[in-house]
Amino acid sequence: PGPAYYGQGGTKPTQTDANLVLGYLDAGFFLGGKMRLDKTAAENAIAEGVGKPLGLETLRAAWGIHDIICEDVARAFRIHATERGFDYRNSSMVGFGGSGPLHAVSVARKLKIPRVILPVGAGVMSALGLLVSPLAFEVARSRYIHVDDMTAEAFAATFAELESEALGYLNRAGVADADIRIVRRLDMRYQGQGHQIEVTLPARGNNVGDVFSELGELFGAVYEQTYTLRLDEPVEIVNWKVEAVGPTPELASGYSVAGGAAGAQALKGTRKAYDPSVGGLADWRVYDRYALTPGVVIKGPALIEERESTCVIGAGDSVTVDAHFNLIAELSQ
Repeated sequence: PGPAYYGQGGTKPTQTDANLVLGYLDAGFFLGGKMRLDKTAAENAIAEGVGKPLGLETLRAAWGIHDIICEDVARAFRIHATERGFDYRNSSMVGFGGSGPLHAVSVARKLKIPRVILPVGAGVMSALGLLVSPLAFEVARSRYIHVDDMTAEAFAATFAELESEALGYLNRAGVADADIRIVRRLDMRYQGQGHQIEVTLPARGNNVGDVFSELGELFGAVYEQTYTLRLDEPVEIVNWKVEAVGPTPELASGYSVAGGAAGAQALKGTRKAYDPSVGGLADWRVYDRYALTPGVVIKGPALIEERESTCVIGAGDSVTVDAHFNLIAELSQ
C-alpha cells in the first residue's frame, strides 16, 4: 500500500511520510501536482507508530526518522570507504533517486563532504540513463601470462576471440560494425604481486598487435601514476577485457530541463519546514527547478522542487546552477 499519505491503506510510518510532515514535500505538488498526498494520514501514522510509544511530539518523531535514515546511509558509507582506504572529505557527492535530493545534503554534512551535485531528473535517473546510454557489452577472461612469454600474434589472437564475442551481442541487437567502438583493457601487475591494476590500451584501429611492444611502458606509466614509482620487474597479464560500445542515442528534440525564466521568477513562495538549526519549523523559500537558469545562486534554507523529487538545501548552504542545469550545493562549514 505504500506510505500512509498515499491513501491506499498503509498505516505504518515511512521515510516519505516523515519528509511530508517535515514540510520538505508539498502535498499538492507530488509528481508535479498529479497526485494529492494525505498529510493528515502521514501525521497519524508517525504519531501512532513512533511518537506515542517514545513520548515524542509528531514533528520531533518525523525529524528522528529523517535524521536516522541519513545517519544510516552515512554510517554504511564510512565503513565502505574505510574498507577501501578512501578519504572522501575532498570529494563531491551525487544525490539521485527519488529521495536522494531530500537527504543528500544532510548525509554529506555528516560525512564532512563539502559539495553535493544534484542532477536534473534525479528521481528517474536510472530510467533516463537507460535511454541515453549506448548499447554496450563487455567480455572478460582470465589468462595469466608473462608479457615476455607472448608474441604479438598470440596477443592479437587472444583479443580477437573476445572481440568477436562482444561484437556478436551488439550485431544481434541491430548495431552495425561501423557504428561500434572497441575498448581493450588489461589487468596487469609486476611479477610476484598479489594485486593488479587496469590498463586501457590506446585505440589503434583493428590491429591491436601494434600495441604489444608498448605494454611495458603503458603499464609502467599507469603504475607510476597510481603509486608514484616504477619497479624493475617482469610484467604479467592477469585478465583480458573487451568492451564493444554502440552509438550514443539522441534525446528527442522536445526534451527540456528548464523553462528559461529568470532566477527571481523561479521563486514560488515560502513554506513552513523543519529547520534543525532552530529545532522547529521555519520559513523556507520554495523554487521551481525548471525555471532556474545557469549561473543562478540560491542561499539556504531552500526547497527546490521538480516533478520527481525535491532538493533540500540547509541553512547556510549555497547552490549554483551550472551550465548543464545541475545544482551544485556548497555546504557551509
